[in-house]
Amino acid sequence: MTEPLEDRDLGTDRPAAAERIRVEPWPRRVRAVFGHVAVADSKRVLILLEKGHLPVYYFPPDDVRMDLLEPTDRHTRCPYKGDASYWTVKVGDRQAADAAWAYPDPLPERTDIKGHVAFYWDRMDSWWEEDDEVFVHPRDPYHRV
Repeated sequence: MTEPLEDRDLGTDRPAAAERIRVEPWPRRVRAVFGHVAVADSKRVLILLEKGHLPVYYFPPDDVRMDLLEPTDRHTRCPYKGDASYWTVKVGDRQAADAAWAYPDPLPERTDIKGHVAFYWDRMDSWWEEDDEVFVHPRDPYHRV
């Protein structure tokens, strides 16, 4: 099924990025834990809501333990965000390959996530909002159960 014409960029076959993706500040402290270490811990998290995908937390790089991330050769391209670079998370003798990514130079309409780091949900050991463990995925503030 295709998107309605009004939801498309003129002259392309992809939905307008502004209609497809929304990025907002998240009002709670969020932590991503791997190997009993908070790899990311921030009160300045952004949540990215994209049609057809689960919500994703994006952490400012200052709130990520970049010393625990090792760059990899993996790169992917998203038509709505741009080129992503990946890192393997290493804590002690444990590692999660290509578990973190960022858009160092995103498309112009996605500069809000420039340099912010995201993590694959299932590659971290646990996720926390404030003092509550979060299971499965971040809560979508616009979707009720």
